[in-house]
Amino acid sequence: MARSIPEATVAVGRVRAMPFGRSRTEAAARQVRITEAEGPDEVRAYALESLVEALTWTSDYAKAAAPFIKLLRWWDTHPEMFDVGDQNILFWEFGWIVSDLARNPAIPMSVVDRTLDDMERRFQLANRGMERVWAARLEWEMLRQGPQLEQTFTTWLTLPVDAEDSCAACHEAHHAEYLISIGELTGAQAVIEAALAADLGCSREPASMLSWLTWCFVEQGQLDEADRVLPQTLTQMRSATSLSILGAYSRLFEVFARGGNLARAAQMMAKMSEGLKIASPYAQLETWRHVVAGCHALSTRGWGDQRLIMPQMDATTVDGLARQAAGKAAALTTAFDQRHGNDAQAKRLADAWATAATTRALRALVAVADDAETTKDDTPEADQSQAASDSGEPTAAPKTEPAVTTTWQRAEKAFSDGQSELAAQLYRQAGDEAQAVGHLAQSGWCWAEAARNLQEAGQWTQATYDYAQAHARLSAAGTSLEDIAPVFIAWAAMVSPSDYRTYVDLALRDYPSAAGPEATDKIEELVSSTLMARLLGSPLVKRYVVARAGVRDAVARVLATWGDTEDKESAMAMAQESASRFSLLGRTDDAAHAWWLAGKIAADLGRHTAGADYAMALQSFRSTGERNRSYARATARDFAAYLRAEGQDDKADELQLEWNEPEV
Repeated sequence: MARSIPEATVAVGRVRAMPFGRSRTEAAARQVRITEAEGPDEVRAYALESLVEALTWTSDYAKAAAPFIKLLRWWDTHPEMFDVGDQNILFWEFGWIVSDLARNPAIPMSVVDRTLDDMERRFQLANRGMERVWAARLEWEMLRQGPQLEQTFTTWLTLPVDAEDSCAACHEAHHAEYLISIGELTGAQAVIEAALAADLGCSREPASMLSWLTWCFVEQGQLDEADRVLPQTLTQMRSATSLSILGAYSRLFEVFARGGNLARAAQMMAKMSEGLKIASPYAQLETWRHVVAGCHALSTRGWGDQRLIMPQMDATTVDGLARQAAGKAAALTTAFDQRHGNDAQAKRLADAWATAATTRALRALVAVADDAETTKDDTPEADQSQAASDSGEPTAAPKTEPAVTTTWQRAEKAFSDGQSELAAQLYRQAGDEAQAVGHLAQSGWCWAEAARNLQEAGQWTQATYDYAQAHARLSAAGTSLEDIAPVFIAWAAMVSPSDYRTYVDLALRDYPSAAGPEATDKIEELVSSTLMARLLGSPLVKRYVVARAGVRDAVARVLATWGDTEDKESAMAMAQESASRFSLLGRTDDAAHAWWLAGKIAADLGRHTAGADYAMALQSFRSTGERNRSYARATARDFAAYLRAEGQDDKADELQLEWNEPEV
């Protein structure tokens, strides 16, 4: 018996809810076969689009073209079988296909040009916006450094961002990447900062933009700024859902390598190794160039013979990795330059070989402290550190005391080798040494690193103790709320019934703002003021409010987990407050999670506010698009269960139908 349209639609929808990978691809291909053989014809486009999506997102771009061509032919002959959603997906996937063609040097330029022309013709016939088409043309011109690059950019920039066919976050990323490609790094920084302030996001953004921003800061020697954005960059990298995030990891490899942080560079390389297997040829070339640049910088520090342990890599030392990367990059460079008839890629590879190390080490701790103990440029210690850097001596440790520096380097090495327990032991030793010479804040960050290593190793009891030790030192050093907040957020996951009240008391203490006590009082006043929304343009206010909301959200989760009824009431109020603050700040992801927590607690307490909180969470997750789809579906399930408990079965049914969810 043939399936009905709703049955077939639900079946394809369930495939699209699967994690990307071989199983999803095979399931999508099966749905295409069934739909082509048995119908219904109204779902054939949806099934083909699902297969194109599965192949593209796993970078099996060579195979994605065949079902996409089928899709186009079906559109040409049976446009009435495409509803609005099918049409939107079809034209969106057109951009994926043309991008993959451009990134393969085996595809002649004439084929790419013809496909772009066909894309433009079809968009015009369908009366769709042209920004998506010209974004693809701009990407092509940047890749080949074509003669029409500036003109293409100008045309593209004048086109409106279309709600159906364009991504606002990707639009700003393209703008920044163009400016970087022509050497306008300051302009690129301004574009990215504005996009971040507007909270633009998608499956890849803002992670990719933040990696470019960090790279720009390092390239221009703005190391304090690089330190400032690194924690946010790493956080966004972990939450990005796009499989095309390889370039961001490669940029951070270069950043950490230039900054003298071999352990973190190796960590980025481990992230990159899997992505390299499925990346397009041009993505591979970009990745290997960043590896060449980073390894060259490490070699200038005298670290060429440092040992590396990285999956899927033949090299075991920095110089060995440089040789492996150079060989891969050279072959791809030749292939692309031959296709384009110029030496643009060869010049970029030559630039990578000229990459310089930073003048001091970058910090890459659990959080980045604006440490008052850090030496100024006119002190003898700073002069010694500069001399050490210029002489090629390792400067990965953020202090100048020899004993602390040596232990820190050993801890970093253990971390890069995957020896979490040894790394934690050495970080604690480095912390004790820093404390012995009066560097209390530095000691605290070392203990925080020890805790993080043990947390990842699953040794939560010792990690909890180490976080407490880190807090004691950081608090005694007068560390600001903005800087100490990540410690509390990481620590929250390990709090137990026996120590949760101690954690809550510590987390809710009054901590100063980074701008000082007077500013703290003023900001606390603004937090409860109706004028706050107007003042969030101030980085000072925004950073403090973000930290405060993050800590209170963490405390709410602890109280909701271990507290009594009164604690849960407090947790609900804190979650709602944090959600409101995050929403006001434009931090939609954080707001969505906080609204969900508020709804969950309210439902457990039998409060009727649960429905409103769940609705806000679902709306927030929905607005962030594909990257939070799994969270949106989970929220929809919780919301539906709450509605049924309230006797609102009709609304629960509507919600489940919308999200293709089985019976709760």
